[in-house]
Amino acid sequence: MNKEQLLQKIDAFIQENEKNIINDIAELISKRSVNGPAEEGAPFGRGPRNALDAALSVAERLGLSTSDGDGHVGWGELAAGEGHIALIAHLDVVPEGEGWDTDPYIMAEKDGWLIGRGVSDNKGAVVISLYAASFFARAGEPLNYGIRVLLGCDEESCMRDVPHYLSRNPEPLFCFTPDADFPVCNGEKGVYASGVFVSAPVFSNISSFTGGLATNVIPADASCVIRGGAKEFKETEGIRVTPRDDGSYLIEAHGIGGHASIPEGCVNGIGILTNFLLDNGIGSSDERVFLELLRKLHSDVYGTDLGIACSDEILGRLTCIGGMISQEDGVVRQDINIRYPGCVTGEELTRSLSEIAFSCNSRFEEGESMKPFYIPADSPPIQVLLSSYNEISGLEAKTYTMGGGTYARRFRNAVGFGPGDNKPRPPHLRGDHSPNESVSVSSLKEALKIYILSLWRLEQLSLEDFTPPPSLG
Repeated sequence: MNKEQLLQKIDAFIQENEKNIINDIAELISKRSVNGPAEEGAPFGRGPRNALDAALSVAERLGLSTSDGDGHVGWGELAAGEGHIALIAHLDVVPEGEGWDTDPYIMAEKDGWLIGRGVSDNKGAVVISLYAASFFARAGEPLNYGIRVLLGCDEESCMRDVPHYLSRNPEPLFCFTPDADFPVCNGEKGVYASGVFVSAPVFSNISSFTGGLATNVIPADASCVIRGGAKEFKETEGIRVTPRDDGSYLIEAHGIGGHASIPEGCVNGIGILTNFLLDNGIGSSDERVFLELLRKLHSDVYGTDLGIACSDEILGRLTCIGGMISQEDGVVRQDINIRYPGCVTGEELTRSLSEIAFSCNSRFEEGESMKPFYIPADSPPIQVLLSSYNEISGLEAKTYTMGGGTYARRFRNAVGFGPGDNKPRPPHLRGDHSPNESVSVSSLKEALKIYILSLWRLEQLSLEDFTPPPSLG
């Protein structure tokens, strides 16, 4: 069929399936797929496994052959030709947190918006990816390359699912993940995650330090308890002090949360709490040494006071946030999440952070590092994606790079490709990792059309067009 016929068929397909798509998204949202204890057949917990089973059921109904991938990365596919093109989305979600206006696991639909944990990140994209493949199953035309929709279960933690998958399956010729914004994200900063500053066991005047939902979430809230007699405190924005019957005080901090990859505009609750404690002279001298380290971490989002700030022309500035803090047996643990460009390596970050920890009578536990990547914009597959997006959207957009870490970095030849919602949200709705997470139905429908057109054009490329780019370093 020619392009005009294709576009007509795509429009008819989307109109026919809109209600089914929404119902399938709602079914996935109902599965609380937060990472949990491993079980047989469920390496990332029962929640992600339940969501995987639900997604595989959708894939089978749509006419795709399926595999559960040992509970790591399942898939639905159309097999054909030499090699395959892949889409990879993820079924796991971050914890729901507080502040929802509706049940986060009963999807709400209002005024053209879907609301629930995972509608944007990334279950809505899972469903439209499966429908994009099913379009070609219905079309009945021969394919030059197979189409495989990969269903990940560990993206929000450490992406341990894809290495398992790739150890047992061939690399796709080209892969895109619908876990970014349009148009095309052809580069990502490196991710240094789960590194932890660990204090000496000196915390007694300050106890019950807690804050954060996940390492890649900037916490809005944090709290601690301080012991001692009657005190007067400096009035501080974002701080609430509650006297308790035993003479101690509950100190609660509230800021503005968000995603670790885009920290600008957020206000870390742990940072607010740290500054309050230091500014009010709270804690022993040993406790305050570690608090000063926390202040260095939270003083900005670029790692300036930690001595790790840097930037490059391709990927921009390094960012660094503290995601979770906890306390046990007098020891406070503060994890960090860093997004870094090509001007530094994971090994160099470990060395620098270990040195500053040692200088503050603490230690640093090494994190996990995933290198940055970049694919030139003139790569043939990227040009296919970009031209398809521009044609359907009516824009003249260019490729971009970002600090977010997607599955694209786990493959030799992969990029991020929508459908992040750029439509203005109503004031009560939010995006990824936030309460009232939402996505517009119209953006999902547009993305589905873009994906089908892109897959159709990718099928027409030669094998040489899929040659992987050299590593960024």
